[in-house]
Amino acid sequence: MNILERIPGERFSQVLPLWAGRTVVLIGGGPSLTLEQVDQVRAAHEAGDVKVIAINDAYLWAPFADVHYAGDSHWHKWHTEGIPKPMLGLSAAAVRERWSGFAGQKCTIQNSGANVKDEAVHMLRNRDFPVHGQGLSRDPLALVTGRHSGFQALNVSTLAGAAVGILLGFDGQPAKDGATHFFGEHPRPTPQQAYEFYRRAFSAAENAIADIGVRVINCSPGSRIDSFEKADLAEVISGLAK
Repeated sequence: MNILERIPGERFSQVLPLWAGRTVVLIGGGPSLTLEQVDQVRAAHEAGDVKVIAINDAYLWAPFADVHYAGDSHWHKWHTEGIPKPMLGLSAAAVRERWSGFAGQKCTIQNSGANVKDEAVHMLRNRDFPVHGQGLSRDPLALVTGRHSGFQALNVSTLAGAAVGILLGFDGQPAKDGATHFFGEHPRPTPQQAYEFYRRAFSAAENAIADIGVRVINCSPGSRIDSFEKADLAEVISGLAK
């Protein structure tokens, strides 16, 4: 059930509300993400209990995701050409193969995404183009950037009709050992001040998300994103199966 549909005659796409009432797991790249968590999500996905959006490098652990989201055109270039991930034991060629073989839909956003040449990657408009906005887009043709691919993916899930969003790897800060991602680091390191922008984006959208009846549960251990309720992933997944 594809939620992204190209607008005839345009480079842009729209989000279809085909996940109405569903639970959507959003897998981010924070250092708290573990293979054990991803395996729990995989089992719930195979059982039909959840839909999944993988953000940035999360597809390397979650190739089963229904949608992949990355807002940065540099990211798309790195993975299209191949980039080594030594912490995951993957060569550049292996990453290139995994990205080209990803079976779900791929999505990006207008600003930097304008440099994404792969026509198979759906592109959504930036509601506040050419600047980064805050809040939540209710327009199926556009997203609010929040300066963060994870936030944009959450906006995609709300436009698709999700009733519940489960956040994984949404840490909002580096780990105590300084790690910024479960896979190592992007070629362009995340500046420390960026985390405040990320946290602010969720805070600015918190009320709007609640107003449309979407429940967001942050299951990222130790997360500094305090805009939503927090819970243990295993308990949440167990509750879905009942």
